[in-house]
Amino acid sequence: NNYGQLGDGTASTRTTPTQVLTGVISIAAGGYHSLALTTDGNLLAWGRNDYGQVGDATTTVRYIPTQVLTGVSAMAAGYFHSLALTSDGNLWAWGANSFGQLGDDTTLTRTAPTSIMAGVAALAAGGYHSLALLTDASLSAWGRNNFGQLGDGTTTDVHTPIPILTGVAAMAAGIEHSLALTTDGNLLAWGNNGAGQLGDGTTTTRTTPTQVLTDVLTLAAGYYHSLALTSDGRLWAWGANSYGQLGDGTTTSRVCPTQTI
Repeated sequence: NNYGQLGDGTASTRTTPTQVLTGVISIAAGGYHSLALTTDGNLLAWGRNDYGQVGDATTTVRYIPTQVLTGVSAMAAGYFHSLALTSDGNLWAWGANSFGQLGDDTTLTRTAPTSIMAGVAALAAGGYHSLALLTDASLSAWGRNNFGQLGDGTTTDVHTPIPILTGVAAMAAGIEHSLALTTDGNLLAWGNNGAGQLGDGTTTTRTTPTQVLTDVLTLAAGYYHSLALTSDGRLWAWGANSYGQLGDGTTTSRVCPTQTI
């Protein structure tokens, strides 16, 4: 809580849950900042703000939740940047932008929400890259691309949203890798694969989407690991496992999906 990322008005570490807000329907955690969406569509943010990632037009650390936007339906937090989707389908971004992760065709830091694109249905924020699922089920990506995490076949950073895939139902972003779930239940992965987080049986970086699993219902991406729930109710995990994050009873990294539950 050294940057107030808990939102309790202090910089004191807390070892037990501390109530911060009521009336919240969704939350997101960035590197050192936090976001909350209330039932009435207000987006609140707090914590580290040196890159404007709180979005209140300052770079002042915020120790309590601060209102940033209204009419919000979803949000996501990257390491030092934030994304929000308003109910009219507009995507907003703010915070660090050195790799173009805001998508405004610059590398300028933004301390307040900046409109990026319309027609968006869902969003995800990686460490320094961003993903947007459009209403036509296409996936766009932008930002840092040093490991091919954008999926465009290159390792060149991109400062504006570019189309990557069609027929997408959901997506997730890790620190340097990306996942997508297609409308027919296929799980695709790309980007950094040093810990096997893509799940394709290798540790080879992939700059384009690679099929990993079928019959998938939902997915999630951690720092260097990935999770998927298949239609038969089984949970699969793969990637880094030094802290037991895969849940398979070991601390051995897995390069292929391993059933956990």
